[in-house]
Amino acid sequence: MIADYHTHTRLCKHAEGDVEEYVRRALDIGLDEVGCSEHMPMPHDFDLRHRPTIEEYTSVYAPTVSEVAEKYKGGIAVRRGIEAEFLPGTEEWVAKFIREGDFDFVIGSVHFVGKNGSERSLFGREYHPEEIETLTIDYFESIRASAMSGMFDIVAHCDLVKKFGLRLGTRTEEAMRESMKAVKRSDLCIEINTSGLRKPEQDTYPGEHVLQIAKELKIPLTLGSDAHKPGQVGASFEKAIHLVEKYGDGEIALFEKRERRNVKVSRLRSA
Repeated sequence: MIADYHTHTRLCKHAEGDVEEYVRRALDIGLDEVGCSEHMPMPHDFDLRHRPTIEEYTSVYAPTVSEVAEKYKGGIAVRRGIEAEFLPGTEEWVAKFIREGDFDFVIGSVHFVGKNGSERSLFGREYHPEEIETLTIDYFESIRASAMSGMFDIVAHCDLVKKFGLRLGTRTEEAMRESMKAVKRSDLCIEINTSGLRKPEQDTYPGEHVLQIAKELKIPLTLGSDAHKPGQVGASFEKAIHLVEKYGDGEIALFEKRERRNVKVSRLRSA
């Protein structure tokens, strides 16, 4: 079995293609399951540059996922997911949205460090080298808090902050390890997100240092391309599968109605 649980469409304002194009690509390359996991709308139109409005999600995205899932039934399992933001101050709104959704899985993401209203973005800006250590520690604290929130099933790209130049020291290493311990205590899994291999850091999120910690803690793994174009579905999964075999005993987590099961990962057929 093999699945890609992290895909986006043009509705997030920074991707291309529609739901069916992603599903057809997944079918073409031999995936058994594909997750439709658009960014969750946020209250008060927060960060509309990177996510659909509530109206776009409810009137366009959600019904389209249902229609496509029915159309391709028997060919590929289309799972309804969501990439939900963890941002202190919005938890009640996000939790309500998740409760009211008919999701197979919920990915928890940290793209902003700090509380709503004073958050520091992890995209669209740069940080001074002297800020990186504090930013890194605060980021992993946010990952820890997101894991403990009880809202999510999967922790997304859990060392994303390294894009700014992660330099591990005693404090940052401790924060990283505490975040992974929280993931374990909350019985969540982490994704091997291959999008970093398409970016300057040329590494998966997370990289092998975090994956080694995950292996020690026996944290389950999933796969996600974080595709923003249909052609990126399953991108660099040969590398990801190798990492699953090395750090996850060759197993990935699959979800249906937010119930998790672990299965042996299989190789990807080239399209």
